[in-house]
Amino acid sequence: MSLDQINLILGNPSWDVLVVFGFIAVGFFYGVSAGKTRLISFLFSLYISGFLFENFYYLDHLVNGETVIETFFARVFVFFLIVLALNALFSRFIESHQDSSEGNWWHILLLSFLTSGLLFSYLFHIFPAREIFTFSPVVQNIFASNAAFFWWLTLPLVALFLARR
Repeated sequence: MSLDQINLILGNPSWDVLVVFGFIAVGFFYGVSAGKTRLISFLFSLYISGFLFENFYYLDHLVNGETVIETFFARVFVFFLIVLALNALFSRFIESHQDSSEGNWWHILLLSFLTSGLLFSYLFHIFPAREIFTFSPVVQNIFASNAAFFWWLTLPLVALFLARR
């Protein structure tokens, strides 16, 4: 990380600090409190919700004529409704088919950070967050770029495979 990038982060700290702090807090506290089974169900619900949300064409008719910020919050609300509904469905299914072992603590933390990274990457990818808020290049490269979105989609699947072994 160069000195110019650090100056950019420190020069515009409000949203950047919020994104980084949110990523760390969600990654740590949700992983510790939820456990491996709920993390897996939340991860599956994120993948399916992203697919459903991107193909939910009726949402454009619901927010037609609204301001950019109202459209952003309406889209976030609908996305989280889909995530919560699918998470409730998947958690019941996975809990009934899961063995009693929760796994190692580092599996849970790794899966938790990758799941929260995917969530934050979805927020940048499918919502107009870049049009509303100004973020540093570091945050944009970690969460908002197309390459980062690809890696946030891929790495949780790799972690699931490794955690299963």
